[in-house]
Amino acid sequence: MDKNAAIKATIADTKDRRKDMVCRVFEMKVIDSKLSQEKKTHLNTLFTEAKWLRNAVLGSDDIFSFNRDAKAVPVKVGNEFEVREFAVIGSQMKQDIVDSVKSEVRGLATKKAKGEKVGRLKFKSFCNSIPLRQYGTTYRIVFENSTVSIQGLKKPVKVRGLRQITGDMELANAKLLRKPSGLYFHITTYSAKEKVKPTGAVIGIDFGIKTNMTFDNGEERNVCVPETKAVKRCSKQVNKALVKSKRTKGANHRKRVKRLQTAYEKQNNRKGDLAKKEVSKLLRENDFIAIQDEMIANWHKGLFGKQVQHSAMGFIKARLKTSPKTRVVAREFPSTQKCPECGENTKHPLEVRYYQCSHCGYYHPSRDQKSAEMILMEALKQAS
Repeated sequence: MDKNAAIKATIADTKDRRKDMVCRVFEMKVIDSKLSQEKKTHLNTLFTEAKWLRNAVLGSDDIFSFNRDAKAVPVKVGNEFEVREFAVIGSQMKQDIVDSVKSEVRGLATKKAKGEKVGRLKFKSFCNSIPLRQYGTTYRIVFENSTVSIQGLKKPVKVRGLRQITGDMELANAKLLRKPSGLYFHITTYSAKEKVKPTGAVIGIDFGIKTNMTFDNGEERNVCVPETKAVKRCSKQVNKALVKSKRTKGANHRKRVKRLQTAYEKQNNRKGDLAKKEVSKLLRENDFIAIQDEMIANWHKGLFGKQVQHSAMGFIKARLKTSPKTRVVAREFPSTQKCPECGENTKHPLEVRYYQCSHCGYYHPSRDQKSAEMILMEALKQAS
């Protein structure tokens, strides 16, 4: 068996083994105070070279024949191009960046073939993600020292959060991310599935603006994180500086923008944490979950942009859709209008929060709860 055949066989065995395992991604924060100036320079150069490569692939005549092992690429400087050689980025990192661009182009082509409106991939001013495909080659973890080694970097970097990964987990690919609050590793792991006892519980969920989540049993939950004082303060400082002076390239302005980005990141982390806990609770307590494929993104574009932006409904819906326990009812189903008694539709204005059928007189004090009940009934009907 030649080398390529052996690699293909190993990949097939790995895919087959991980098919019945649980995939989890853990976040580790790089401790900035432990980074030497040499390491900081190396990592900044790594992100810069990743940007050069991605833009060079997009600017090439034929993306799919681009050389993944290129030693240098043309970089636009002003109105001219200069050839820049790669100094720190590894071969596997380059291959993954090129392959990711190809994958994005294929994805856009698939959407276009389905009749969806798509645009072109854009050149990037910043690249904030470095793929680390293979554990042991592009990156390595030393748990005793809480450090992670990266291909091309002489000394490992100190991280916080490695205790999340236990000895029974199988390490896969990873990513090095640059965020306003610092550098992070996102490490993918696989572990054996835990045996979960069935509860026999079923639940229907209706998403809404006033009450984010209403269940068929009448329970209501809001998954909203209001704008923090830090976000308001930093946003006010940035806007005030822009009104006062049109110069936006100074060091002080960059500091203000970074503080605002960090405040937004912390707020989004709180929202994500709330959503993950909510999804985990729903999946743990129920064997069957019914939701409707609501266009939450369109709600954000309409009159309720701020309420939707501060809520975690979109995240919860996306996570629930990936679970085999969830049944998604089509958005065309008139869950709010349909009567459970006679099956006819009755429209109500948005401010009316009860439901009364204009055909048979059926009354429900909460139209959101009635909608959740209809979603559950329709999902169970489709599943049977």
